[in-house]
Amino acid sequence: MPPEQTTSDGPSSPYPSALQDFRDILFNAPIGIFTSTPQGRFVYANPALARMYGYDSVKELLGSVDDLVRQTYVEPADRAFFVSQLEKYGEIINDECRLRRKDGSFFWVSRTARLIKELDSKTIYYQGFTTDITARKEAEQELQTSRERLHSIFRIAPTGIGVVKQRVLVDVNRRICEMTGYHADELIGRNARMLYPSRADYEFVGKEKYRQIAINGTGSVETRWQRKDGKIIDVLMASTPLDPNNLAKGVTFTALDITERKQAAEALRQSEERFRSMVVGAPEPIFIQTQLRFSYLNPKAIELFGASRAEELVNTPVMEHFHPDFHDIVRERIQVLNEEQRSIDERQELQFIRLDGSTVWVETSGYPIVYQGQRGALVFVRDISQRKEAEKERDMLQQQLVQSQKMESIGRLAGGIAHDFNNMLGVILGHTEMAMEDLPPDHPLFVSLLEIDKAAERSAKLTGQLLAFARRQIVAPRIIDLNDTVTGMLQMLRRLIGEQIDLLWLPGAEPKLVKMDPTQIDQILANLCVNARDAIADFGSITIETDSVLVDQSYCAAHPDAQPGDYVLLIVSDDGCGMGPATIEHLFEPFFTTKEVGTGTGLGLATVYGIVRQNGGFINIYSETGHGTTCRIYLPRHRRQQETTGDDASHTPEATGHETILLVEDEPMILDMTRAMLQRQGYRVLAAARPGEAKKLAARESGTIDLLITDVVMPEMNGRDLAEQLKELTPGLKTLFMSGYTANVIAHHGVLDGGVSFIQKPFCKKELLAKVREVLDRHDKPPS
Repeated sequence: MPPEQTTSDGPSSPYPSALQDFRDILFNAPIGIFTSTPQGRFVYANPALARMYGYDSVKELLGSVDDLVRQTYVEPADRAFFVSQLEKYGEIINDECRLRRKDGSFFWVSRTARLIKELDSKTIYYQGFTTDITARKEAEQELQTSRERLHSIFRIAPTGIGVVKQRVLVDVNRRICEMTGYHADELIGRNARMLYPSRADYEFVGKEKYRQIAINGTGSVETRWQRKDGKIIDVLMASTPLDPNNLAKGVTFTALDITERKQAAEALRQSEERFRSMVVGAPEPIFIQTQLRFSYLNPKAIELFGASRAEELVNTPVMEHFHPDFHDIVRERIQVLNEEQRSIDERQELQFIRLDGSTVWVETSGYPIVYQGQRGALVFVRDISQRKEAEKERDMLQQQLVQSQKMESIGRLAGGIAHDFNNMLGVILGHTEMAMEDLPPDHPLFVSLLEIDKAAERSAKLTGQLLAFARRQIVAPRIIDLNDTVTGMLQMLRRLIGEQIDLLWLPGAEPKLVKMDPTQIDQILANLCVNARDAIADFGSITIETDSVLVDQSYCAAHPDAQPGDYVLLIVSDDGCGMGPATIEHLFEPFFTTKEVGTGTGLGLATVYGIVRQNGGFINIYSETGHGTTCRIYLPRHRRQQETTGDDASHTPEATGHETILLVEDEPMILDMTRAMLQRQGYRVLAAARPGEAKKLAARESGTIDLLITDVVMPEMNGRDLAEQLKELTPGLKTLFMSGYTANVIAHHGVLDGGVSFIQKPFCKKELLAKVREVLDRHDKPPS
């Protein structure tokens, strides 16, 4: 029969005295005692078990837990294993698993239980003991973590570390392998004899090591090892038994390669004169310190400290010649060298102070010696000033690279924004212009429409500046003389900056030929001069200069935007308030401005930056607060003669017409607006929203279409491919491309392909009609 069910914090029925005492003992036992059914319910539990599960009483435990698998097991498989073992063997001993408390937290237990059956072998219940082993499990985990941490230190330690058992290598770290030239799998499991050049060395180390361990608990001995390649090295070994009471369990040892130190000490003992001759001719600085003072310096060390002779340094305190930032570490190293007489092979970066007060970066390593009867150190020095300068330059170049990448990312964002705005502005400008045509000037709405038109024009200029910064502005470059272009702008620039500021023009000798769109030079100078004007408080001057310059590789190394070659230099300087480094760092970012709200867009220098980069040049700004600013723009130099535009300034094409125009635009509002503009002037317009639709119209109107006006970037195919296909249906078909930003379909890096007719979005009606008339009236030359 199962024991009584417990429904409170004590047994519910009386027993004979001895049995009752026994049940009281079980009920109050510090470990959990339970009886459970195969169906997963507790039928008996003592308070210790209730506490384990986080319940206040046995009654609460028995009343709350009706499904042991669901409510108490973290892993249901643990319950299945528990039951299977009991059913199979009748008992289970020290079964460990994780259980869940009332509050959902986990705890580890160890369970021992037996299976109670009826006479007919039918299982009645499971009865057993539960011990909370959470603390033990956590300790085991902590021990495992500690072992892993120690193993990591063992593996990467700069000193050789190993374990031997009965002088057989059980484990070695990476440094041991580096010292001996063997792989770990070639050493582990082999007798340590393989490391010694002779049996005498091997036996001496064994005897001396165990002799010292017997006396001191540790042993230290100098010996020789033979590397895999046959080379003999001197090694300082220190050994400590894993269990001082049982050496058979193994010994840990450390091994330090002291070959260089031994050789140096031997050389010093043989002859100080020989040492002097070697050190005096050494290519790197070497000095000896004893009692914290210089005792000897070789010529390179004398030169490094900025002295002309050794007497200026000998007997002076060593610490006076180290930078204060390194005094603590130098004192520690001197302690190791002078007092502990241990070598310091690891090189330490430090700063020396020269006699003239300047500092120099060095690497030092030291070895203990006895010099003229006094303990001291032989210190080897390496001048690393050039390396430090190179690291500084590398860091600077990295910063410049990050800045360049940031500007490129901002440019892509700005170009995308400008493209979307251009489409909307085109619709606003077009419909406003047509609405104004339909109203007399004295109409009440005419003034409002005029203001809308002006605002849209200003917005279009802003998007144009964004496109210039993003290098998505389509331009038609030609070879021009920069001197002539600047000269032609001087009158406009003087009006722009005002009478209180002098404008000085200093052109360089001989023509300064560059290949650019002249309007871009106008944009550069206008933006720079406006910025210079705003930087001058009252009266001042702005100077514009041109020059020729050859940029070499050394200059490019410090200026990542630059490429070697011949450049025309455009310089704009002012004597205004200047700028600090923090301002210069963000100078070319769109919308960055130091001006008051409402007085600047922050796009002026961003536009200049984009134009210069689009034309293969680069730009440098030199400025200091209170000392003005100089902007130096480098543009690739051309040696061919100036090109003429071929434009007939006296010819103004007639804006009206009667020809048939096929208009292709995937933006519905722009399509409708452009069609209305053209139809008002008498043109017959066939409008298509997709290239496929345009091809159908062209096939239907074969031979009657005079001009194709198409967007460049569209679904299905681009504008250029569409034009090529339509020319097969209508040979000689003239084409006018329109776009809001550069696309490599008709331009490469923003430079318009030769022979391509193009109009920039957003455009007004007058610009569109003039361009349409120009293309229709042009007599194309037959292909040569």
